[in-house]
Amino acid sequence: MDGKKYKVSIITVVYNGVKTIEQTIQSVLRQTYKNIEYIIVDGLSTDGTQKIVEKYMDSIACFISEKDDGIYDAMNKGIERATGEIIGIINSDDWYAENAVEKIVKCFEQTKAGLVYGKVSIVFQNGEVKVGFERELDSMWYQLSVSHPTVFVRRGIYKKFGMFDTQYKIASDYDFLLNLYSRQVEFGYVDDVISYFRLGGTSTIREKEMEDEAYEISMKYVEKCPNKDKALPIIQKKYQWACFGRNIRCESGLLFKLLCQYLGEEVKEIIIFGAGTWGVRCRGMLLADGVKVLCFSDNDEEKWHTECEGVKVVEPQKLQDMDAYVLIAVKDGGEEIRRQLESMGGNQSKCVSLEELAVLYFEKFVKREIGT
Repeated sequence: MDGKKYKVSIITVVYNGVKTIEQTIQSVLRQTYKNIEYIIVDGLSTDGTQKIVEKYMDSIACFISEKDDGIYDAMNKGIERATGEIIGIINSDDWYAENAVEKIVKCFEQTKAGLVYGKVSIVFQNGEVKVGFERELDSMWYQLSVSHPTVFVRRGIYKKFGMFDTQYKIASDYDFLLNLYSRQVEFGYVDDVISYFRLGGTSTIREKEMEDEAYEISMKYVEKCPNKDKALPIIQKKYQWACFGRNIRCESGLLFKLLCQYLGEEVKEIIIFGAGTWGVRCRGMLLADGVKVLCFSDNDEEKWHTECEGVKVVEPQKLQDMDAYVLIAVKDGGEEIRRQLESMGGNQSKCVSLEELAVLYFEKFVKREIGT
């Protein structure tokens, strides 16, 4: 830019965001970086959102209020009107850290990145704030490893590769970012909190639709992955688990039904390996179906000789002497635990992991729904 500061366009998309939009607007206007063009795209709100926006019209370069075809259509409208060299998007549920734009611009100035992102802080419904878990960028092939509210993109990237695909209603940001990543666009990174993401928005409420779209997107680009043979099983496993985990929480009796199908007989007693979140969930589900949980077991020594949900927790070695089915209730590592039990002389035919039940559920129910 020959020593001149970049002009940054920031877009906020909103529909009936009266409770949160003002915090978003103020976070943009309070940026330490001042060369900002602010654009707000409203989907014709009916809750008073427009009145709040009108309070700040002197500081807003463009305000659009009209019906749209979803959140990504609204984002595209904002991008089309942006004149800045750099474009950021912050929705009305979220807000920026005060020096976010300044740090982002500095990264653009120091690199040839087409896109720059940073850390996100997650804001829970009880008000608790935690810095989001960072994922390896290369995991983009099978999950969204970049938080979109922290992302800023050179305007030329949109011109070259296109905007958001409106056929996706929840995960088009993932489609856009994976498209850029698969084309080897350089991603820059700011090792600091850029934005605050409030849980409870569209992406957290419409869980099933988001998972289905994300799976479709991952499969669309996996052919371009240099490690396709490694990525493809991960994509499949993540989707299998997503479908399984969501449905056993929602459908009464499903876990019991799958257990009986897998083991070939009605289960009346069981041992649960894993005295954590999933172990507790499984105990509650099975208890409702009349299955007696004899005990928990776990590799965490601090849990031994304690109780979980009123049920004793024993060390794994104790399972050698117990003649009952074992449900390995962990999200990852089921095969490793099975090998551990085998090495102790346990009867592996009496073990089943949640991972195996997830595959069974996917094969019997989900594949028919998606036509594979």
